[in-house]
Amino acid sequence: MPTFSLTQRQLSTLRAAADRIIPPDEWCGAADAGATEFILQLLREDLSPEQENYLAGLEGIEAESQASCGKPFAELTPLEQDAILKSIEENQVKATWTVSPQTFFQRLVENVLEGYYANPENGGNRDGISWKMIGYRAEGGTW
Repeated sequence: MPTFSLTQRQLSTLRAAADRIIPPDEWCGAADAGATEFILQLLREDLSPEQENYLAGLEGIEAESQASCGKPFAELTPLEQDAILKSIEENQVKATWTVSPQTFFQRLVENVLEGYYANPENGGNRDGISWKMIGYRAEGGTW
């Protein structure tokens, strides 16, 4: 199976978007909790047929960011990033997309949540951070 990877810009966009979906507070956000690595693993395996659509969605976020703010998504303030994601969620986009903005956004949110709350053995939820946050103790858990 060919190796799948993102460009540095695509990875930065994914990490920034994940951290707006589950932002850091007293707990780490989605990116530091491993949600992006979880998504990359999904794209290499279960979601491999969707790789092109995912890349197109990340490029759409970037195009939207450029059209609205004139700079890369990862360089925007959190409020600017939220506004971009809200416009995508509501299909009020300025840029031309090659995939449905709403469909991509729904998939992204779903995958970020899966990566944040999943069993750490599946590649997300690094060190069981989200489980610790909600007080869940896995059977036989060491933390």
